[in-house]
Amino acid sequence: HRLWVRDTTPGRPVAYVIARDASFDLRLAAVRRLDRRLAGAPPTKLPTGFRPTAFQRRRLSLLLDIIDMAKDRDDPDATTYDIARTLIYRNMSIGRGIHWRNSSQRRRTQRLMEEAFALRDGGYRALLRG
Repeated sequence: HRLWVRDTTPGRPVAYVIARDASFDLRLAAVRRLDRRLAGAPPTKLPTGFRPTAFQRRRLSLLLDIIDMAKDRDDPDATTYDIARTLIYRNMSIGRGIHWRNSSQRRRTQRLMEEAFALRDGGYRALLRG
């Protein structure tokens, strides 16, 4: 959400402009929360869609770690094997070579890397919609 404060003079009326799109209800809830806070009310519990579940937080954290470690899809700083050993399968006993290339762990690591890069390349906008 973007917030543009044009005039910070106390006592001046505040106007909200909300885009009427697929995320309208979520945006309206955010404006209501902001308006309550500006009026001095204590924070309320976040509505559904504002906060990911514990599983989603862990997965998003893993995807961010993958992005940090790999940096670039075409020229990664770390190999798929390095990412798997460091982030996903910490006690992995599969060695390099043909066993690694044919493993389900490698395929899962590649899927997670693709998901992380898709998130980085614009997929994060879906998170904003809740």
